[in-house]
Amino acid sequence: MKPSIDVDSLRSEHESDEQWEVRRMFMLEHKDNFEEEELITLAQLFTNIEFLGCRYPPATMKRIAKLAEKVSAKYKESRKNKLKRTFVQASDAAEQKAKRSFK
Repeated sequence: MKPSIDVDSLRSEHESDEQWEVRRMFMLEHKDNFEEEELITLAQLFTNIEFLGCRYPPATMKRIAKLAEKVSAKYKESRKNKLKRTFVQASDAAEQKAKRSFK
């Protein structure tokens, strides 16, 4: 029998509450299917993809997408009603500001 993984002991000090909760949900969902080291790696890959936009080889991306289906759906559902950041180029922002000054 494989030892139980204490998921709550695996939080990194640099993780935000939101990132930790998503990574934690992923690990809780899969903790009985993987050894601890592999589980930690898979969960980190998932959060890197989800939060940082990282990309990995196609086979890895497929594997993570399959493993993360439930967690990803829950996370995306929780984000529906939150404010979204919009990024604009500095030149576009300056142009808009200049247009407001001339009105």
